[in-house]
Amino acid sequence: MIAITPWDCEITDKDECCKAGDVETRDLARGMAGALFVSLPLLFTMEMWQIARTIPDTVLLIFLSLSFFIVRAFIEFAGYRREAWQRSKWWDALVAMGIGLVASAVTLFVAGIISFQVDYYLSAKLIALETIPTSIGAAVAMNQLGGGDAAKDVPFSPDLSVLIASLLGGFLFAFNIAPTIETKVIVLQQSWWQVGLTFLLSLGVSYLMVAVACFETRDLDKRRIINAEWLEALIAYLVAFLISMLLLWVFGYGTPTDPLEVWLPQTIALAYATTLGGAAGRLIL
Repeated sequence: MIAITPWDCEITDKDECCKAGDVETRDLARGMAGALFVSLPLLFTMEMWQIARTIPDTVLLIFLSLSFFIVRAFIEFAGYRREAWQRSKWWDALVAMGIGLVASAVTLFVAGIISFQVDYYLSAKLIALETIPTSIGAAVAMNQLGGGDAAKDVPFSPDLSVLIASLLGGFLFAFNIAPTIETKVIVLQQSWWQVGLTFLLSLGVSYLMVAVACFETRDLDKRRIINAEWLEALIAYLVAFLISMLLLWVFGYGTPTDPLEVWLPQTIALAYATTLGGAAGRLIL
């Protein structure tokens, strides 16, 4: 059963008493700002427009469904609300998807990418594809634009939090690069020894950001499994590698069924960015 709070009901937000409608309006505006702040480059990226035309409907629907659970996970760590006065974070995740859809549709329309003259089926596919990064942007609005006031108490063990933060941060960061042709162009200019150096650099940067730079105080004693910095960097890279493989498959740049020299260098190149995002995720989320 869904409980609906009246628009003029008095609630407490940041120790202030105000109307529920005013708080909801501010939260939605915050989510919209986060959606555009994170994903505007992708809304203006030609590769995304082209991929929307060629991506199979089944793949798009699966990816869109998966993104809902990713948004839900981001809501657990961050969100677009200052305080979680709503009872259901699943509902907040659904609203974040709605914010992403509106932000994508409006931006693409005013930019002339979609119009009433464009085939509605193609327009719907493009909006659906762009909704994925915009909804994630809404889900991290407080972390990106709100001074970092994210949710502090998460229902995960310290070890699982490392994995989830690596996954979410890596996914968000890599999504801005994976649809573009630049990864493929980079690989065409690399030799095999440069691909190997990219792999080593990925591991080094991940370790450097989290273990050496000391952006935050971290208590490894609370962990049962990932209780060493080198192990965290290694596991985080494995997560980044798998995310990179998934994104390259979704956007049609390669799969593990292709020859090794096709998909492996691209995955390693993209995993460099994904690893960087995963390290940032473990610090921010």
